Amino acid sequence: MIITIDVGGTKISAALIKGTKVIKVRKVDSIIHQDLANLASYLVNLCEGWAEQAFTVAVACTGLVGAERVNFLSANDSLPLKQQLEIGFGLPVVMLNDAAAAAWAEYTLRLDRTDNTLAYITVSTGVGGGIVQNGKLVMADDGFCAHIGHMSVSRPDLPVIECHCGRFNCVEALSSGTAIANQASSILNKGVSCKTVFNEHLSHPEIALLLEQATDSIVELIANIRALTGTRVVVLGGSVGSTNLFQERIKTKLKALPKIYHVELLAPVSGEHADLIGAALYAGSVIGCD
Repeated sequence: MIITIDVGGTKISAALIKGTKVIKVRKVDSIIHQDLANLASYLVNLCEGWAEQAFTVAVACTGLVGAERVNFLSANDSLPLKQQLEIGFGLPVVMLNDAAAAAWAEYTLRLDRTDNTLAYITVSTGVGGGIVQNGKLVMADDGFCAHIGHMSVSRPDLPVIECHCGRFNCVEALSSGTAIANQASSILNKGVSCKTVFNEHLSHPEIALLLEQATDSIVELIANIRALTGTRVVVLGGSVGSTNLFQERIKTKLKALPKIYHVELLAPVSGEHADLIGAALYAGSVIGCD
């Protein structure tokens, strides 16, 4: 079996996985923004009692997952997390970005696929993604690769918004759940979550316009990805991206693009444990067993 860990900014999940079957799951709050220095020991403790049942550890992690270090952009710090976990578990560790893990799950589990290139976009707290190009997961030694949420898009008639990465009009700064909540809070003159925006304020004219602008940015991102990778398949997931409202509006707007930019927009098939399953499948492919 494989110990699989999904390290997010808000939550951390761990599971024992055999093949694609989740045997056991544990979930805790994340400590990335409170106690990053002790993250490795926190993860080892979370998986107490599992090491003797597993042959490796697969980690899907937020941030820039490089060969030597993980750069946690939102925490403005980095860790040699792979090395720390190998010492803590006494097992080999395979690490990749969490959205890349979900992309690999989507690619691997779609047994009816006819194309070997696929792009995965998650619209949730942030905007992330992963790309499988010609059957291989696109990765880079420093971890800064396929971070499509930090691709900027054109919005000439609207105010410029700075992203936490330092650039302007990144899709994450325009269309993420955090961005929608921040902009809606300004419009409504009170603090609201993205979930509250969707549940209670869709009839507000300025909120409706905000969501149109957010979906416009995702559509432009998809067109850019299509031009860059040639993919004809895009999977749109995440707590925001998976909503019917987002999916249907984006599908409609994609049809209005020039035909060369048309893609098949699909909902995820990998379920709530996409990152965990994808990391396990990727580790199994790297090591050569499951």
